[in-house]
Parts: sequence; C-alpha cells; structure tokens
Amino acid sequence: MMNSRNKKGFFVLALTLFLGACGFHPRGGNGVDASGAGPVFIVGLAPGNLFVRELRHQLQLVDVAVTDDSSEAATVLRLGEIDRKRAVFSVNANNKVVEYEIRLRLPFRIEHPPGRKAEEQYLERRYLAYDPGGQLLGRTREARLRQNDAYREMARQLIQRLARAGGQ
Repeated sequence: MMNSRNKKGFFVLALTLFLGACGFHPRGGNGVDASGAGPVFIVGLAPGNLFVRELRHQLQLVDVAVTDDSSEAATVLRLGEIDRKRAVFSVNANNKVVEYEIRLRLPFRIEHPPGRKAEEQYLERRYLAYDPGGQLLGRTREARLRQNDAYREMARQLIQRLARAGGQ
C-alpha cells in the first residue's frame, strides 16, 4: 500500500514524464545553438527600438554576445524598417470592425563574416487583434501584448537564421 509521500513522489514523476513526452520545455532559450554567429553587431534600427530590445534579450537567452563595436563582431546583422500593415479581418452584424489582421515584415541581411555580401531576406509575422469596442485601456494593453509576442517570435526566427549562417 502506498503512503502519502510515495503517492506525491509518484505523481511528480508521472507529471514530469508526461510533460517531457508532450514536448514541454521551460521558458528560456529556444534550443538553437547560435554561438557560432556571435558576437553580433546589430545595425539599421535604433537600439531603443522595441524589436531590437527583444532581439538582444533573445540573443542573451541563447548565450550569443551582442557588441556595439563592428570591429569585434563575427556577424553583422543589418535590419531594415519593420513594415506594418493592418487590414480588416472580420466585422460584426452591425458592420463594425471586430478583428484586424496585422502583418509585420522585416527586411534583413546577415553578413557572416562581416563584409561578405549577403542577399536581403525577409521575416514575416501575422497576428490578429481583437477590437471588441469595450474599454480603451484593455484594447491598448492587448494590442501591445500581441505586438510583443509577434516581435518575440520574429526574434526567435532571426536567431535560427543566424545559427544557420554561423554554422556555414
């Protein structure tokens, strides 16, 4: 017969195995080894830009150094302006907009090693913004959270491309 302590231990073990089997992993790095791309020099967008700040954060999570001096860089990442387009996605019975589709497009070039001519590539991200017509504060907060999520995903995709460029 199992006592209370054994039951708790069994439950924790079963939960751990289940979470591992379903692909769950703790928040943090995205499992990409981009160390061959670093240190990285980011140019094109202002250092205070929300996307650049998220990209720097994601690079820190995967242990890739970011430098402010191009002479120290193993990779130069040239970012273009983020093109943001918004279109009506759905309307309600009163023909009032309920959802917007927002598309983000980021042109970039990865020079690894620095000075090597690289073709321009693009990252694209699409997300929906819900506009229930309720409180303005809630809509603004939701829009900011969705934009941050989109930037986080774009940064992760860019790091995956950096990892591939660094492994060449």
